[in-house]
Amino acid sequence: MFNHEFPPIGGGGGWVSYYLGKHFADIGHDVHLITSQFRDCAKREQVDGINIHRVPTLRKNPNVCAVHEMLTYTISSSIYGLKFAKQFKPDIVQVFFGIPAGGGAFLLKKFRDVPYVVFLGGRDVPRPDPDPPYYRWLYMLLNPIIRAIWDNAAAVVSCSDGLRDLARATDADVKIDIIPDGFDSDSFEPIQRDPNPDVIRCLAIGRLIPRKGFQLLIRALPQIIDKVNNQFEIEIVGDGPYEETLVELAEELGVNTHINFAGSVKYPDLPQKYRGADIFILPSLAEGMPLVVLEAMGTGLPIIASRVEGIDELVEDDLNGALFDPGDVDGLADCIIKLINNGKARIDMGNASVEKLKRNERYNWKNIADAYLSLYEDILTRDKQEV
Repeated sequence: MFNHEFPPIGGGGGWVSYYLGKHFADIGHDVHLITSQFRDCAKREQVDGINIHRVPTLRKNPNVCAVHEMLTYTISSSIYGLKFAKQFKPDIVQVFFGIPAGGGAFLLKKFRDVPYVVFLGGRDVPRPDPDPPYYRWLYMLLNPIIRAIWDNAAAVVSCSDGLRDLARATDADVKIDIIPDGFDSDSFEPIQRDPNPDVIRCLAIGRLIPRKGFQLLIRALPQIIDKVNNQFEIEIVGDGPYEETLVELAEELGVNTHINFAGSVKYPDLPQKYRGADIFILPSLAEGMPLVVLEAMGTGLPIIASRVEGIDELVEDDLNGALFDPGDVDGLADCIIKLINNGKARIDMGNASVEKLKRNERYNWKNIADAYLSLYEDILTRDKQEV
């Protein structure tokens, strides 16, 4: 497997590779992941059955990877992958994000005839209005490379229908399978909540970067404060290079007393954050299928989120949450005001979140891993028949 991010660095994509790799290893497969070296992380180690290989990169931040840092991963992982494949002789390669992780798999296909599968996660798929804006020019430059990586893959997998549709704008001919992301139902369990707490707690989780849209949440606060009937507070969990800007914006608007920047929280401690909340908010400008929404739903929270790829497949307006158009501050404010003012709606929507996941076993990590393994078996069987 190739992924430039793996815990403790990165976001949801790293956890996808962790859960898949763990399930593969649990049933006896020999799993190796080539990822980025970061600070004092071990160059070689085994994590829940996954053999981790960390290669040199210039990565400086655990939460955000700059373009030139991704490039160093592409180069390092490609060289390492070619060398390692001589002794390991992989049957198949799983790539998480065609850019920057597809280079090594592409070379293994060309020089060692090893088939590979590409996972599409979000920003690796070109989009018309990217954040940051300069990605528009980067996508133009990388478009031929992205298409080559997809076209030479044995399969391309999207985690959501919306992301698949977006990918087809880049390559209309590529066949894309849909296998969603999942959540750990043993860790993220529902609890009973009080419809009338003294303070209504709103939770937001994500890397502090412009794409996550926390600046919109802060800008919505003045009108929320003016129109709600209950005491509330917002906790933002995560860190990143945008934190100082967000703190300054909150102070400038005079809403900092309603916001708690909690910083980074270790993944095993996240379930307690969800359990302590009454509403979950994700105002992202772009996503694939965010794990945090699945986790929040699993713990029985109503979801307020932007209507972007992946989210609109998990959240139904007036059923288990409220959706607004990405970037719409007034729409975000209206959604929050309605739920803060209506305790019964919060409880009903939270229960609907739990039921929605219970009715659909496709979000269970074991079933997701089985879907990938079935895809691998089909590819390997097809390749044998073609020999």
